[in-house]
Amino acid sequence: MSMKPSIMIQICKLTVFFLFISFSAKSVSFAEIVFEESNDDESKAFQSAMTEVNVYSESESEVAYSDYCSSVVPESVTNSKAYTESFGAFDGYETGYYIGGNGILNPKINTISNSFSFETRYVSKTVADGVWKIEGSLMFYESYHPIPRPFHLKLHGFWSEFSGNLCMVGTGSAYSKQGNLLTPAAVFRLRNLRDSSNITTLITGTLESLSSSDGVSYFEPISVVMFPLLNYEYTFDFREFTHQFSGERDGLKNMAFNELPSRRFCSMIMGHLNEFKLQYTRDCSSGKQTCLPFVRLNGYLPHFLSFSSIRCSEVERRIGVLIEFRNTSHVRKYPSFNPNTTLIGEGTWDDRENQLFVLVCRFLDIGESWSNAHVGDCTTRLSFRFPAILSIRETSSAMGQIWTTKTANDSGYFDRAIFRSTGNHMVGVPGLKYEYTEFNRVKNLCLRKVQLLRDKGQSYPSGHSTDLKFDMLVKSSENKSGWGSADPLAIGDQLYKPYLFLMDLPGTMLERAVPARLMNVSYEVSITLQTPIDVANGVLFSYIEEKVEIRAEGIYDSETGKLCMVGCRKLGSDNQVFENASVDCEILLNFEFSPSKPNQIGGYITGSIESTRTSSDLLKFDRLEVYSIYKTDQRKSSIWTTDHESTKVLLSNTLMCIFVGLQLYYVQNNPNVLPSISLVMLVILTLGHMVPLALDYETLRSNKQHWNMVSPHNGGLIELNEVIVTVVMVVAFLLLLRLLQLTALARSRDRNRKSLLFAEEMTLIVIAFLYAAGAKFTLLVATEKRRLDVALLYFSSVESWYHSIYNDFKSYAGLILDGFLLPQILLNMFSKSKQKALSCSFYIGTTFVRLLPHAYDLYCNLNSVYYSMLQVSVSPVRCFVSAAWDATIFWGLLLLAAIIYLQQKFDGHCILPSRLRHLESYSEEFHS
Repeated sequence: MSMKPSIMIQICKLTVFFLFISFSAKSVSFAEIVFEESNDDESKAFQSAMTEVNVYSESESEVAYSDYCSSVVPESVTNSKAYTESFGAFDGYETGYYIGGNGILNPKINTISNSFSFETRYVSKTVADGVWKIEGSLMFYESYHPIPRPFHLKLHGFWSEFSGNLCMVGTGSAYSKQGNLLTPAAVFRLRNLRDSSNITTLITGTLESLSSSDGVSYFEPISVVMFPLLNYEYTFDFREFTHQFSGERDGLKNMAFNELPSRRFCSMIMGHLNEFKLQYTRDCSSGKQTCLPFVRLNGYLPHFLSFSSIRCSEVERRIGVLIEFRNTSHVRKYPSFNPNTTLIGEGTWDDRENQLFVLVCRFLDIGESWSNAHVGDCTTRLSFRFPAILSIRETSSAMGQIWTTKTANDSGYFDRAIFRSTGNHMVGVPGLKYEYTEFNRVKNLCLRKVQLLRDKGQSYPSGHSTDLKFDMLVKSSENKSGWGSADPLAIGDQLYKPYLFLMDLPGTMLERAVPARLMNVSYEVSITLQTPIDVANGVLFSYIEEKVEIRAEGIYDSETGKLCMVGCRKLGSDNQVFENASVDCEILLNFEFSPSKPNQIGGYITGSIESTRTSSDLLKFDRLEVYSIYKTDQRKSSIWTTDHESTKVLLSNTLMCIFVGLQLYYVQNNPNVLPSISLVMLVILTLGHMVPLALDYETLRSNKQHWNMVSPHNGGLIELNEVIVTVVMVVAFLLLLRLLQLTALARSRDRNRKSLLFAEEMTLIVIAFLYAAGAKFTLLVATEKRRLDVALLYFSSVESWYHSIYNDFKSYAGLILDGFLLPQILLNMFSKSKQKALSCSFYIGTTFVRLLPHAYDLYCNLNSVYYSMLQVSVSPVRCFVSAAWDATIFWGLLLLAAIIYLQQKFDGHCILPSRLRHLESYSEEFHS
């Protein structure tokens, strides 16, 4: 009997087809299917990014090496199958800097970043003496694409260890200014690439387009410089230059880095040579050029210098650094290089004077191209020291000087300049202390205010907790307003160590760490004030911004929550950076912490900052009112969070035990409904309770060790909670396993098992397609985030990326578990079931259990709104999804439960449009 193909067969074919497409290596990707009907720019950009790999693979037509490189390094053949990834002074992964590339790259070096990476994947010796075959790739990060997309090239070529020349050719992918995807071909040449390197070794080269100048893939030549990592030989013998640093031995007590543990020198030195503020020894505002080793930056005097490490030797205690002069504060998030404002140096640590002495050279012959650049003029000297004692008038954790050995009549001479670190970055250095010097002022202004009767029954932040660090909003009577931060510098005579005070101490010493009621404290307070100007009809057009830096010390009373300090501020604007700038030390700071309540995220802070000078004094300033909040000690907050999370999991699994038990009771009284229960649904629920038992075992163990260390008195309680939670999880798993066993057994004995098997198979196909597509989409999004991070130079490790993917798939698995009713809905549709397979208590109760985590997240998000207004964040672990996503899942779960209710009241097809309900006819024909 002939009949038309049914919709069921079409659905089956379509499902299998899309399932195949979703895993095809040649496909466009599922992300394009999802976004193909979207017209917004972000979707188009995302689609373009997803198709880039396919376009790139199609563009890998070989470029003939001999046409462009035979005169540089003759082509040869390998003589061995053995290969490596490093050659000469190059490691397998090297970075460098570039200029040029207009047409594909942003040619300016003052943009986000002008760095690139060179990665070698294949290095093998050839039959020609000293010639090596090289295969690798270049990645330039600053392209024109609206979503930063790198300019990527896959190259092959040869390197001669005798001439130091490297020549490679290849093709790649990039974006034009108009956002079009291009497939450029190029030749890459490097010079001065030897087996070893020193401070004067500057590897330079070019990348040139092989397209005609009017071609769509053409780009202007790119000049590059690189600093090799391997086989570096330190150039200078500092014994020959000792006399040039003799004037730097000032007799002050500095940090003795010879006391550091082994292999800590490099991390300690380079971890704290961040950003420094320049202080000139004379007025350089008159336009004199003797203040700098080079011309001014865009006509302005640089105020800051920063350091970046090239290399460091733990054994020799020597370093190689790049020294950059800048106009702006804040170290760049993305690496960049400008040879006109950058110096290069070699340094060594002097154990006798506890100072770091650096010999500095300049980059010479710098023009529009860097092809002729080299290192020379090594007449600049630089010294660092790290004070062993900090105080209210000296909070710089590192300071130094830069000068030249030239005389005043020599070309290139400049005056000595001083630089100081912009903050304290030496926390954790053994032996570093803070010295209090304002005892008399604190005694007169503060002691009478803090020695009040204690409010019994109230709890205030501990002096050794992270609560003492807070952000603030400020306002004055002069219509000034702004924001700021208060960062503890020292508690007692030790530097402030957030999270480490108790954790650094052995268990037997914990009782000694209990703080006294009154304790000495030191703070660094930073405030930005805005004064409105050009106000017309109540509308603010602009404002004047003023920055105030205050260093303060005083007393904190942990039994009343009162913090009183005296402070000093530096006078003058940022443009006045002379060595002997004056300070105003007639400042009083008062803060009062509100008592903290159990299970609260934190409390409020009110206070003031005022001048103690007379009203006629020119340095007198209006009182600043301070408003802020503080977060609860992270140890206490985390313990509360852990307890709250355990309670949530315990409640969820207890309810799950009850609802699965009620379903077992229901099928015991109604055994005829067992075959109509979806096995796929039960497998998902069972796995959803089995996998956490396996994955969370090590997590529970590590958590127990962590909390026993941080709070040993609560360790037993936390361990008991974990045992109870685990036991209840096991019970829920066993009950679900029993329900799965009964259902499978009843299905195998049912007279309609063939039709039910067919319906279950159809359900499995659809579910497998949906879950596989969702998994691939999750992986694509994670991969795209990783590629974007690389393009923006967020160089996270591969392990962290794998951890991020793990978290993404963990969230996706939770989403699958949230939709546990979907297989039952599909089974009811395919079998047109009229059975009430699930008890109301089971599917409504389980839906309620799945809603609990999302309700908790909504609570977290809403509860943290006010705190985020003051730039105080709530743990992202607790609020791991947005409120909009939680709300979507909330309504989705209710919708699934409502569909089950309708199907069990009417039939499995009741939710379909009437014209699709003839699917039943196919089922009958199939079994006839």
